[in-house]
Amino acid sequence: MKIVRVCYEYPPPWDGLTPGPFELSVAQAAAGHEVLFLAGGRKNSPVVEADALRVERLGRSWPTYLFGPFFSFDLKLIFRLRKILARERVDVIHIHGNTALWFNILRRLGFFQAVPYVFHAHSSGQRNFRTYWRKADPLTKVKALFIWTLLLVQDHLTIRTADALITVSEKEQDFFIRFGHCPDRKIHAVENGVNTRRFRPVPKTGRPGVRIIVAAYLRPAKNLEKILSVIAVLAKRGAEPSLTVVGRGDIDYIAKLKGLAQDLGIESAVTWKGYIPYPELPRLYAEHDVLLLLSHTEGLPKVVLEALSCGIAVVSTRSFAVSGFLNELVAWVDDDEETIAGTILAALQKPLDIERFRREYSWDRKAEEIELIYDEIVAAKKSPGLR
Repeated sequence: MKIVRVCYEYPPPWDGLTPGPFELSVAQAAAGHEVLFLAGGRKNSPVVEADALRVERLGRSWPTYLFGPFFSFDLKLIFRLRKILARERVDVIHIHGNTALWFNILRRLGFFQAVPYVFHAHSSGQRNFRTYWRKADPLTKVKALFIWTLLLVQDHLTIRTADALITVSEKEQDFFIRFGHCPDRKIHAVENGVNTRRFRPVPKTGRPGVRIIVAAYLRPAKNLEKILSVIAVLAKRGAEPSLTVVGRGDIDYIAKLKGLAQDLGIESAVTWKGYIPYPELPRLYAEHDVLLLLSHTEGLPKVVLEALSCGIAVVSTRSFAVSGFLNELVAWVDDDEETIAGTILAALQKPLDIERFRREYSWDRKAEEIELIYDEIVAAKKSPGLR
């Protein structure tokens, strides 16, 4: 099967959404599919090579600097897709994130109808809007109003133009059904995967104390203030905690967090690593005991899957929803710092069925689930009466 994947993010760098679409593409190529990845960034930027995976960087266009990822590909993407479809057989167009707005508009107008189209929603505009609007300060609301409005428009158009939607959790799926009135038959929840060959359990050293890691883009939604307060509680309990903070973010916000750590008397227990490339994360996870995630909202954070695949415990707020087995592996919290500290200590004593997790959440397994969706919409395109 020939798949054209569209996602602005492609490594390097390994920020944000980047690892997921990349690893999915590698798994699909390994399964015998041909994948063409249309990516953003600068045209002359390097790309991580992978067998049977073609990559084209389309470059940035000037509206990107003003309006963000909705304009990342601008008309360059549309013209490139037209050329590809004119000369190559394509079985599926699979678009990720916020780069589908203009494609959706043109498809709504009758263009690009011949090839089945899958949209991969990593978070819904509806949920982002409902989650952040009440918490945002006035300046943030003014800056974000335009982008959030476009997110809502994109959700609306996607539901009406895509042959299938994939969400990363049942919670995201529910938002599209309840608030976007997406037909049940069109939308599928396929949780993210992890490269189990890259992220592997390793024996822990006998170093004392509770070694905690947080890996995220450092912004208020990640609730780092509460994480620091939890570390202070663990220190008072004599648990000898250490916290490693991985990720970049706003300089002023990070300075505020460092000031809070000093006020809490835990500055010596906190290590600020900054940005760590994705391929180096397995070694870092292996040095820790617990991944702590206290975000206000998430899609399905890749760090949760990476940490579990490395055999370390995960303690998280219910900022995202997962089903079945994965739900049992996460130690959920939604209480005060004292309760969270107790949950962390209890999670260290709980055995994890890591081998079952690695079977069910490998990217190879997720590629198989997505292939079933491809097969369905390709068959429906050939025989419209099937849907």
